[in-house]
Amino acid sequence: MELILQRKLEHQQKAVDSIARVFKDTWIKSPTKYYANPEITIFQDGVGDNIRAVQSENKIYPENRGFSLAPGCLNLDIKMETGTGKTYVYVQTMYELHRLYGINKFIVAVPGLAIKAGARQFMEDDYVMRHFRDECGYDAEIDLLTLDTPKKKKKGRQYFPSAVSEFVKGSCRDSKKIFVLLVNMQLLKEQKNYMLSRDDYGAVVEGFYCPYDALKATRPFVIIDEPHKFSRDQKAFSVIMDRLNPQCIIRFGATHPEVTIGKGKNKQVVKDYQNLLYDLNACQAFNQGLIKGVAKEHFEPSSKQEEKVKLLSVKKNEVATFQYKSADNPTRTFQLKVNDSLAQIAEEFAGLTISAIDKNFIELSNGQTKTVGEEMTVDIFMNSY
Repeated sequence: MELILQRKLEHQQKAVDSIARVFKDTWIKSPTKYYANPEITIFQDGVGDNIRAVQSENKIYPENRGFSLAPGCLNLDIKMETGTGKTYVYVQTMYELHRLYGINKFIVAVPGLAIKAGARQFMEDDYVMRHFRDECGYDAEIDLLTLDTPKKKKKGRQYFPSAVSEFVKGSCRDSKKIFVLLVNMQLLKEQKNYMLSRDDYGAVVEGFYCPYDALKATRPFVIIDEPHKFSRDQKAFSVIMDRLNPQCIIRFGATHPEVTIGKGKNKQVVKDYQNLLYDLNACQAFNQGLIKGVAKEHFEPSSKQEEKVKLLSVKKNEVATFQYKSADNPTRTFQLKVNDSLAQIAEEFAGLTISAIDKNFIELSNGQTKTVGEEMTVDIFMNSY
């Protein structure tokens, strides 16, 4: 199967432009170290106005905006339905932020190995690289470094993980390179003697003994894929915040984490949006023809009697009381015990018996359970259905 990419698809370009506009007209400070990103003064006046303007233009409902400019790290959210091209969008975002603002150190965090393999394949694909260079006109290319778990622990002197070393040493003076470190959630752990947190390596990188300290010094931008798996109470997210100390975190996903606010009657579960800039939800994606739908055919029953059977009450291990209702017959009540057939109520239930009667539900011989108050439509048990 051949990969075919199109440039400037409206639903994708809008997401990229929304992120880029956040930093428009902000003061950018040149890095003091060759291996660090430029410093964007994100908390100067204007950034908040930019965010509000983007949210208003993209019609983000006020209750979903999650406006926040907490000191230390700027959080931005992009919501895109699965299948609409999130990977393409966050890769183009890196190209665009590099073109406009000189950002060239990105850490991409993904939840698992399968998504990591897909992201790696996409970013390393020759056709993808030519697409962004020749069709999109970006005068730079991604240098992808993938962090993997060491296969074997070697005895003797240990050295910095090579992916981290090459990422850190990448120079901001090289305007043709965008350095990207790809890492999965399992590697973002804080443990003694772990690959990224240990500080007893036999060699240093730019004066840093600990990989986390070296990564932190690059002042990275972090991109999180599938943010619902990186909730703020998880270890991986706290490591990103505390040990990597990024200038900016941009989360791309169809689903975002949930948080609980309030207590008692005022308790609410809401989406944990942090400056949501773009919302391409499932309904919008379907209406725009971006994802597939499912067609359903409803079979009309041959009977027009509208027969229904409702489980009224149960007495554990003893009896279940049913109510039979029909358009053409009077309402009747039936009491059945374990192993009794429901055909006593309606012949369409032939072969269906009660296997067990519990405190507030029954179990049927076909494996289904029915709770008190639940109704069954007789028609769907007909042989003709």
